[in-house]
Amino acid sequence: MKVVTRVFPLLFFIIPQFLFGADSKQDSVWHHYPGVSVTANRYEKDVFETHLPVRIIHEDQIWQNGVSDLSAMVSNQAGVDVVNSGPWSEKIVVRGLVGHNLMLVDGLRLDVLRDYGSHAPLLDVDQIERVEIIRGPASVLYGSDAVAGVVNIITKKPLMHPAVWAFQGSAGLGYASASSQFSQNATISTNWHQWQWMTRFNNRNAEDLQTPTGTLNNTAYSGYEIDSKLKYLFLNSHTFTLTGHLNRTDNAGVPVNPFAQRARFLKYDRDRLTVEYVFQNVALAQLNVRSSFYVQQEERNFDAFLYHIPKGPNFVNNALNANRYVSTRGGFVQASIMPLKQNIITAGLDGYLESDDTKRISDAVVTNPDGLVLMDPPADLTPPTPKSSRKGMGVFIEDDWTLFPILTLNTGIRADQILSHAAGTTGTLVENDLDKDDCDYSGHIGTTFRVKPWLRLTANVGRAFKAPTLQQRFFQGTAQVGNLTGDPNLKSETSLNIDLGLKWETRLTSGEISVFRNRVNDFIVMHPIDAEASQYEYANVGIAELVGGEFQGRVHLTPSLSVSMSAAYVYGEDAQLNRPLPQIVPLKGTLGVRYHSPADQYWVEVSSIFVADQDRNAENELRTPGYGLLNLSTGLNLNTVLPLHYPIHLTVNARNLLDRSYRDHLSTVTWWDAAGRDIAVGLKFQF
Repeated sequence: MKVVTRVFPLLFFIIPQFLFGADSKQDSVWHHYPGVSVTANRYEKDVFETHLPVRIIHEDQIWQNGVSDLSAMVSNQAGVDVVNSGPWSEKIVVRGLVGHNLMLVDGLRLDVLRDYGSHAPLLDVDQIERVEIIRGPASVLYGSDAVAGVVNIITKKPLMHPAVWAFQGSAGLGYASASSQFSQNATISTNWHQWQWMTRFNNRNAEDLQTPTGTLNNTAYSGYEIDSKLKYLFLNSHTFTLTGHLNRTDNAGVPVNPFAQRARFLKYDRDRLTVEYVFQNVALAQLNVRSSFYVQQEERNFDAFLYHIPKGPNFVNNALNANRYVSTRGGFVQASIMPLKQNIITAGLDGYLESDDTKRISDAVVTNPDGLVLMDPPADLTPPTPKSSRKGMGVFIEDDWTLFPILTLNTGIRADQILSHAAGTTGTLVENDLDKDDCDYSGHIGTTFRVKPWLRLTANVGRAFKAPTLQQRFFQGTAQVGNLTGDPNLKSETSLNIDLGLKWETRLTSGEISVFRNRVNDFIVMHPIDAEASQYEYANVGIAELVGGEFQGRVHLTPSLSVSMSAAYVYGEDAQLNRPLPQIVPLKGTLGVRYHSPADQYWVEVSSIFVADQDRNAENELRTPGYGLLNLSTGLNLNTVLPLHYPIHLTVNARNLLDRSYRDHLSTVTWWDAAGRDIAVGLKFQF
């Protein structure tokens, strides 16, 4: 905590010196702002001109950081954190809120059921072209769940080459020491006239995670993914894309609690098919029409044996096996048009249908301290959730209008209806058939003010909402966070967010500062009844107040040497009961120094992460002390030292270099340390 409180004032003292004392002349050698975003407005727009803060993580950054999952990829982004419980699982947190931001793949909401615990990542990192992160409400464009922000994972695309026929490919290997994880990937991409095709294959195998205090059991996993795209362009303005995705995961460990001798998904399979159509006509008022439809099937089989759980003077041994079938389908149609030179109107509708069917066997045995069986009741076949479904439909319109050369106004409005149904099932939270109807609207008004050619002032006021998921309403039983109970009568939450931001891009420095206030009515949380005993329940807590800010910037000291820094803080309060909200991220900052050779033959980066104490805990929530971690990474183009015909690149990353022992406040593993020193090595070549 002392380190953090000393670093933060220093950062905010030196930032204005770089910002207002720097030459505003652009220099593409020294600095390049990270391109355009397709997420912030549902069409391409320069990140520098968006009215909400947007960060983009590019493929090169993913590769150079040597990450094996999305959580490691976003960990150094201000205002973004991760809940995880091992090298396989992940859950993104935006502005201190867990489960209140929307995860997309290529602009599609594919897995809306997944809002707690450990579940498979939507994609292997080797299949990702870039990740776009919006911090702030985005319900106007994306509907329910986009209260705190949106994370859009954009997949790699086939080769686009002007030649009649072209072919290229790549292959890579990876190793991470903390989980003895080996990975392999390969890509083949071709184009022939108007046809383009790409197939990617990824395979990973990991052992149980090593920490400074020993091995964290039930964290090993193995699996592979195949992703294929076929694209056809005709008449130079119409594009069809067919995408197929197959994921197979076996024996994926889940550390549910310290009494689990085994806890794993025996299998976690996901299949997805997506069809996309895009029409672009520059002559016709810059008309752009896009539609996309998908179907996704998931099958999970969870198996666990919990041994010797203390229950007073006796003990409980519990075997659990659950099969879950999840089906999701949906899509959207939208059109963007430019009726005036500086005016873009986007309108559309989207919808989805998801269903959940779970079967479970739970067999508990009570013994005395000597192991003598005292009670052996029949196995419980009651499913944790009744057979249920949820369907949603939304319609939206957004207008982005440059009123003056120095001022752009962005306004939007949306209406949504979400219908949930659960079949009456004895022993569950729903004894009789139950239907719930959630209707709401969203809206925002945002501005971008061009103070200088290199300086933007942004503001946004937005209303967003989140309808309860099937999980939050109907689940009851053993979950990966412990014992979890839903509430069929949960209300939809609504929020009002005020956001102010400053972005700059000069010859020497770039970055952004954002401050926000988010007030959420009927806030839905996974409330800890007893965190020590892993007892949780879903509940509306009344009114949640969240106030915070983020800073992220980079200073180029020379064309080859740069310093990066970030800071983020969220203060969360239950305004009705005057007590802290649960699962709020503590104060966090990063600092890094990077050097790369003039011709990018090699690079070296030293970085650190500082996290403060979290002593503002919700009732029954555990306090975690602050910590600091040191990371070291380097990369080399092997063609500069070896006479190789094809480009070959090597990266070496050491995370938590000093093997520090620490506890992550957001982790569901409350009884064990986080990962220790992790040496990750990656090798890839292109042909």
